[in-house]
Amino acid sequence: MAAHDLGFQNVVDVDPKTGKTTYRAGMIPKAGQPIEFCPNTQGVRDWRAMAYHPQMQAFFVLARLNCERAVFSVPTEKENLGDFSWYGKTSMTGYQSLATLPHPKSPEHAGSLIAMDMNGTVLWRFPMTTAPLGATLATGGGLVVGSDSSRHLYIHDARTGKVLFETRLPSSVLGSPITYAVGGRQFLAIPVGGGQAPRQLNAMFVFALPDRR
Repeated sequence: MAAHDLGFQNVVDVDPKTGKTTYRAGMIPKAGQPIEFCPNTQGVRDWRAMAYHPQMQAFFVLARLNCERAVFSVPTEKENLGDFSWYGKTSMTGYQSLATLPHPKSPEHAGSLIAMDMNGTVLWRFPMTTAPLGATLATGGGLVVGSDSSRHLYIHDARTGKVLFETRLPSSVLGSPITYAVGGRQFLAIPVGGGQAPRQLNAMFVFALPDRR
């Protein structure tokens, strides 16, 4: 077992050999006392899948770089369990966000695509102004797919991080891109939207890679 801390969290110390974590001093919340922590409650990666390239033995992580000020308390609500309309109300859930803060290590970029080898060495970074909402995809042909919440889609060279293709879609990428082949031609399918606001378009955009020359 091994663990590698990218340096974007201030809550725990991680043993790089065992993966064991211990809370840093002052980072265990106390009821009713505001506390600042990095990352925010959505995490650096959260549920969004990172990608692995076996030939490079490298991981590609879409990171959300934010911090948060919040207050915690002992929940008193015994009803409405599972009713997410109460989310964020301290008296109901024990947690209330007071502010989302820029990360001190990345004040102008709320997101980043990070390429890291299996030893924890960062190979390259691609900073983004806004945080990503989708997952990462790596292909055997040496491409990496990334995105941000400003609706940008990026196709990178896996080894260098160079942007080979960029476009802006009608809605943010949300979910996991996939790649497949038909008749020897490779395609890339990108889900966008999410349906959480009237202005969002829920759709699947499909791109064809150039013919092999």
